[in-house]
Amino acid sequence: MRIAFVVGGFPRISETWILAQVTALLDRGHEVDIYARRASGQSVSHADVSEYDLMRRTHFFNVPMSRSGRGIRAAGVLARNLARHPGTLLRCLNLPRYGSSYAILNNVMFAEPFLDRRYDAILCHFGGNGMDFVCLKDAFPNTRFVTMFHGDDYFIGDEKGPEAFALLKRFGDAFLVTTDCFGRATLRRYGFDDRHIVTLRLSIATKKIPFRERRRSGDTVRLLSVGRLVPKKGFEVGVRAAAALQAATPHLRVEYSIIGDGPLRADLVRLVDQLGASPTIHLLGALPGAEVMRRMDESDVYLLPSLMEQAGYVLLEAQASGLPVVATRVGGVPEMVREGRSALLVEAGDVRATTDTLQWLLDRPDMWPRMGHEGRRHVEEQHDVGKLTTALEEVLKG
Repeated sequence: MRIAFVVGGFPRISETWILAQVTALLDRGHEVDIYARRASGQSVSHADVSEYDLMRRTHFFNVPMSRSGRGIRAAGVLARNLARHPGTLLRCLNLPRYGSSYAILNNVMFAEPFLDRRYDAILCHFGGNGMDFVCLKDAFPNTRFVTMFHGDDYFIGDEKGPEAFALLKRFGDAFLVTTDCFGRATLRRYGFDDRHIVTLRLSIATKKIPFRERRRSGDTVRLLSVGRLVPKKGFEVGVRAAAALQAATPHLRVEYSIIGDGPLRADLVRLVDQLGASPTIHLLGALPGAEVMRRMDESDVYLLPSLMEQAGYVLLEAQASGLPVVATRVGGVPEMVREGRSALLVEAGDVRATTDTLQWLLDRPDMWPRMGHEGRRHVEEQHDVGKLTTALEEVLKG
């Protein structure tokens, strides 16, 4: 198949699941191209980007920010292509359907790189991209149009009303979600046809992740979290819980490392200083994938303190590596772990409960190996990249 991926910024170190799909499809001989709104601007990228030469496969739209700039760009597209593709471009200019000049200018710019290159399927990651690029289904009706929802995009219907999804629901061929309890339930609440919703769990190449049983060794306990430093990730709770844990266990040295960057970094640095916890808590910034996995291998417990989390890909990596997990009971997290077996779940935002649960787990190191093996089995059984790539192929073929 010839498959086009539509994404936001590319490449983003945090969107490992997109790379997993792209590389798995390439490994199976499919032709895959990537269409990104813009370059991510991140200095750190996953090794697969270079290994698979993905930048060569990527087209960046870099749409002008100003209305005049968009108008000039769109006029150029029409001047170059209208005579050769009148029907396709006129469908993009359907003002009654798309509702605004802003939308139809975008439609024209988004359609141009597809005019001379046909695909069997277009896969939009994130609901917002599906909404903005649904004109491609209108322009190329024989191409299968699939949208995969992930996180904040689920709340578009709450913020703008379910009618914001009207065109996507009308033209989309399939809608992928990664969990039933959160993803499928949310799309059904917005009026999506359940027959077109497909649960496709996040996939991971488990064989590439080394497994290690965790056992207490010495008087140091290493906790790890990975994620963007944004409010919904709940790192303030993680910092406060780790500091409280260290105060409650003076006989142990607690080391809590947070990998990731974002707008809350300065606030978290101040919080660490206020708590006098700099010997305990380390903000490591964004790191390459290989370094993240090395840090994971060196850790004893994985902590996910999120206030909102649709799925949480890093939970799969942590469980595959053998880490026992403490996480919050939010979004799709309960489907990403085996509660009480590979992970202990707490209520979001509860510093005391997080601290107490970490303390409980630290007092029972004999549970760590069992939780690690259970987590590895869960990932192998539910998130195997081979099985899920076959399922994705079936959705893209229709």
